[in-house]
Amino acid sequence: MQFNPDFLLEIFRHLNIGCFVLDAEGNYIYVNDTYTKMFNQTADYFLNSSIPKFKEMGSLSNSVWEQVLQKKAPVVALMTIRYEGTNLTYHHLTSGIPAFDEDGNIQYIYYLIEPLESINDRIQSGMLNRGCLSGLELFSEASSSTGIVAESPVMKKLLSSITNVAKTDASVLFIGPTGSGKQVLAEYVHRISTRNKGQFVSVDCAAIPENLLESELFGYVKGAFTGASSEGKKGQIELADGGTLFLDEINSMPLAVQTKLLGVLETKKIKRIGASSSSSIDFRLICASNEDLESLVQKGLFRSDLYYRINVVPVQVPPLCGRKEDIIQLTFLFLKLFCNKYSCIKILSEDVLGTMVDYDWPGNVRELRNFVERIVVSTPNTDLEVSFIQNLITQNSSPIYAEEPEQTALPHFFKEDFSFQFHMENCEKQLMQQAVKSFKTPAKIAEVLKLDLSNVYRKMRKHNIKYK
Repeated sequence: MQFNPDFLLEIFRHLNIGCFVLDAEGNYIYVNDTYTKMFNQTADYFLNSSIPKFKEMGSLSNSVWEQVLQKKAPVVALMTIRYEGTNLTYHHLTSGIPAFDEDGNIQYIYYLIEPLESINDRIQSGMLNRGCLSGLELFSEASSSTGIVAESPVMKKLLSSITNVAKTDASVLFIGPTGSGKQVLAEYVHRISTRNKGQFVSVDCAAIPENLLESELFGYVKGAFTGASSEGKKGQIELADGGTLFLDEINSMPLAVQTKLLGVLETKKIKRIGASSSSSIDFRLICASNEDLESLVQKGLFRSDLYYRINVVPVQVPPLCGRKEDIIQLTFLFLKLFCNKYSCIKILSEDVLGTMVDYDWPGNVRELRNFVERIVVSTPNTDLEVSFIQNLITQNSSPIYAEEPEQTALPHFFKEDFSFQFHMENCEKQLMQQAVKSFKTPAKIAEVLKLDLSNVYRKMRKHNIKYK
C-alpha cells in the first residue's frame, strides 16, 4: 500500500515534535506546526529565511547544519537558540539526518527538534506509567490555565475564592507561613483583575530596615533629609497608582508607618516626606502576613483600625504539609524550570517522589523549590534518573547524592547515629527479606502483608531485594 503524499504531510504537521527540512545551503523548505509554535513564529518566517541568516543575526553560534555538512552523517546535538525580538533562550535537542543525491552529495537535511523540558516531561511520564504512580498527569488543566498548582481540595477551594474576589477592588489579606506562596497568589489576583494593565508593586516590609521603610513606601521630595536624592524619589505606593500594591509581611511594619498607611487608605491621597501638599492615589491593596494579626492587635503591636481596613477578604494559605496532593505537581513544575535553566534532563524515581510526599516541608513551597534545584545541580551529569538521595531533605549540610549505603544490622539504641527512622527502615527491610524467602510471589506477599502490589514492588526496589 502506498501512502498519499498529502497524508504523510498531515502526519508530520500533527507530530508533537518539531520537524523541518533544509536544503544543502541551509534554506528552510519545510516546517511543521509544532516547530513554528515552539518559537511563536509563522511558517513563512522560516521559509523566507535560512540557517546562515540566523547565524548573522546572532540567534545561533553554531548549528547542526554545519556539522552534518562536514561529517556527511547524522548528527545529534544540544542547541541553544536565541530568536530576535523575544529576549528568550531556547535549549533544544536537535537531530539532523542527511539525504544524498545520486552523486553522493547532500541534497536535503531532515530535522527533529524538541525542547529539553518536553523531553523531561515525556521521560518522567513514562517512568510514572510503569509503576504505582501510573495515570498521574504531570500538569493538570487548572495548573496550566492559572499558573498555580492547585490539586489539593483546600487549594482548589482557595483558588476559586480568590478568582471571584479578584474581579472586585476589595483588599485581600493572605495569612500563612513563610514560603507558602502568598506572593504567587497575590500576583495571580492582580493578573486576572481589572487593574492588570497597571503595575504590580511588591514591598517586603520585613526586608527593609525600619528607618528606610517610610521613605521607600511614601517617597520624598528634594532635600527632605540628609542623604536624600537631589531629585527626590517616588515611593512604592505612587508607583502602584492604577495597579496593585502588595505589602508582604505587613506584620513587620512599624506602628508609625502603619499610621501613615492608614491615612493613605482613608483619604486616597499621599504626601511624600518633606512635601507641602498631597496628591490623589488609586491602587488596590493586597497584604500578606506570616503571623496572626489579630493576636498582634491584642498585644498592641498592630493597629486595630489598620487591621480592619486590610482584612476585608482574609485568605488562609495552608502550609505545604496541609496540601500533600500539590507536592508532586510542584516538584514537576520546579524540575522543568531548573532542567531548562541548567540545560539537563533529570527525572525522579517513585521512591524519591514518595519520600518527598511523606516529608512535612517546614519551609513550605520555597524549601521544595530549593530542594529540586539542589537535585538538578548536584547529581552527576551521567545520572538521568535520581533514585536515591541521602539526608537531603532533613539536613542542609549533608551531601545530597550518594551511593546507597551498605545495610547494617539493627543499631543499638545508644549509638550516636540511631534514629527512629533508621530503625524503622531496617525493620521494614528485614520484614521484606523474610517475606521474599517465605512466599513464592509478590502477589502473595501483598496479600499476607495487606499491601498494594505496587507498594510491594516499590519496597523491594527501595531495599534492593530480588527473587533468586
